[in-house]
Amino acid sequence: MSRSLVVFICLVLAGNVAFAQERWQKPEYILHSFTEVALGSEFGQGKQVVRKWIKPVKVYVTHQVGDKALHEKLLDDHIEHLAAITGLDITRVKSAKQANVQLFFTRESKLLPLIRKYSGAKSVKHERGAVCLASIRTNKADEIVAGVIYIPVDRARRHAKLLACIVEELTQVLGLPRDSDAVYPSIFNDKTASFLLTGLDDILLRMLYDPRMSPGSNRKKIKRIGPSILSDLDKKGLIQNAASRVRKEGALYQLF
Repeated sequence: MSRSLVVFICLVLAGNVAFAQERWQKPEYILHSFTEVALGSEFGQGKQVVRKWIKPVKVYVTHQVGDKALHEKLLDDHIEHLAAITGLDITRVKSAKQANVQLFFTRESKLLPLIRKYSGAKSVKHERGAVCLASIRTNKADEIVAGVIYIPVDRARRHAKLLACIVEELTQVLGLPRDSDAVYPSIFNDKTASFLLTGLDDILLRMLYDPRMSPGSNRKKIKRIGPSILSDLDKKGLIQNAASRVRKEGALYQLF
């Protein structure tokens, strides 16, 4: 089976959220944001098509550091939120053989060997400057079939990015792999202050997992079907109340 590899990183910095919360709700802004984060890859342009999961997502977690209970609580809360937004069946499994996504809570000293083993030697160069790292693999139909997430906890804590790493990397392996300063407010923008999903992120995920947005959709198709998807979301009030909804329904917001 032919596969392609997409690698991306999490580097979240401070920013001003208030200004964008009205602007981002315009359909043309959301559509542009979707093409910014869904097409291509974090390093280089990559294939300019939509990639998404069709089968259930099964996550296996490897703990190579302490604080297991805390890490699993943060992860489980975010998995629950992502499943509610996308409609995907996302669960944690008890063995690596059952999984199609492997997540490593590791330490900096073990990071490079893990990347070489699970994402390939070519991915090692992307580690420099990254707080955390992930990769996805797709088949010929541009369906995501596997993912790996690396969170070096000591490095993430040093940058005060542990929560951001969990939220962004797990969200990105669902099929929104690119960061962009043009998408705001969003966890995919390094200058956004929030480490948690924003209202815009909620809508981008709903667009991605709308049945009309099939794997392999290119920019032309997105431009054609995107407005109808957004119109339906707007009629349901999902765009208007997105910011308040993610805060109300996201368990991580209750913790933080």
